[in-house]
Amino acid sequence: MKVLDATFLIDYLDGVEATKEFYEANGAENERWVMPVPAYAEALVGEGNLPNGDVAGARADLSWGEKYEVDERTAVTAGEIADEVGPGGPYLDGLDTLIAAVGRELDAPVVSADGDLTHELGFAR
Repeated sequence: MKVLDATFLIDYLDGVEATKEFYEANGAENERWVMPVPAYAEALVGEGNLPNGDVAGARADLSWGEKYEVDERTAVTAGEIADEVGPGGPYLDGLDTLIAAVGRELDAPVVSADGDLTHELGFAR
């Protein structure tokens, strides 16, 4: 199982070859790909904001992933992660921290191109 953040989803929709290669190299349809709803929403909103955006097409293109609802427990876990990181950084905004919290809840790695989420100390777990 892998948790995908918004940067991965946006890059996938933009046709960044590395995302498709990663998907194929890591089990493709045989892997469980989790898309936290906030990350999924960011990708769809980004698509909707494009001059020629196609939200329905983006949804179809991401249909291989399982959407994961966040709830109060996820919000508390996100706050705990932010507290663990502390003021020395890296700075995680609300969305990044929710995605990291989903990774922790599911005990799964978070796939991201975001330098804050890929910090060497690995706060996603």
